[in-house]
Amino acid sequence: MEIFIGIDGGGTKTKFTLKKGDEVYSSKEKTIHPMQATKEEFYERIKNGIESVCKKAQVSISDISYTFAAIPGFGQYAQKEKDMPEIFEKILGTKNFKLANDAVVGWAGSLEAKEGVNLVLGTGAITYGVDKNGKKLRASGWGPKIGDEGSGYWIGMQIINAFTKQADFRHERGALYNIVKDYFSIENDLDIINIVEGMKREEIAAISQILMQSVEKDDKDAKAILDKAAFEAASAIDATIEKLDFDNPVKVSYSGGVFNIGEVFINKIKKYSKNEIEIVEPKLTPDMGAVLLAKKSFEGSWN
Repeated sequence: MEIFIGIDGGGTKTKFTLKKGDEVYSSKEKTIHPMQATKEEFYERIKNGIESVCKKAQVSISDISYTFAAIPGFGQYAQKEKDMPEIFEKILGTKNFKLANDAVVGWAGSLEAKEGVNLVLGTGAITYGVDKNGKKLRASGWGPKIGDEGSGYWIGMQIINAFTKQADFRHERGALYNIVKDYFSIENDLDIINIVEGMKREEIAAISQILMQSVEKDDKDAKAILDKAAFEAASAIDATIEKLDFDNPVKVSYSGGVFNIGEVFINKIKKYSKNEIEIVEPKLTPDMGAVLLAKKSFEGSWN
């Protein structure tokens, strides 16, 4: 029986999924992002995740036919990535694996590895598209310090910035001001400085979940953040479409926690796009996209 493992690495967590026939088993570990995990942590998290799903499926690692691993930020950190193939070969005992950016499995899952564009807005942001000729392209994904517009981290920072402007009356105080104070349980506005300076990337990204509370209470800054996030998302989609060859309408799907905002956000993205796009719900989750690419790689139909 063919057994495939798909690994979906994100900025916050890593999901391991094993498919054995019609049976599916999953486990989770912390992030394997090259800038957030040491080499030792990377090894242990990969090893633990694979061993865990194999144990659940009652198979040995040597039974695995192929593994496809999506690593956040892959392709951007050459020095840190050079040891990754050796790590996987040591754990798996084989060269039957492929490594790729997490945007690739987001696309494969959301569109079942068919032509179109996938937009990832999780802790980070990136688009990945594959056209009718098999040509591939990504946009955005420049990381939290210089890009990742529209991501959970970016929205979290925009919310914090808006709070500071409302706190010192540069902007009119709205619902966002008190919602942020409640979120952090602070009395003194200046306390937010020390709190944010000590926060991890994924903790700042989690702040994005309060955006819609402020939008629904008609906060001007919150509504501006929502609009800007949608505009940036549409820009990344358009950049991908315009350098590839698609028939209209272009199928666009999505993955990542920011899309928990809901239909209002998706409609705004469509409004801001300069192309004729059809935004479709994801067919599969990114981890199942990784499983699909593991199977295709094993069969020789993906490279």
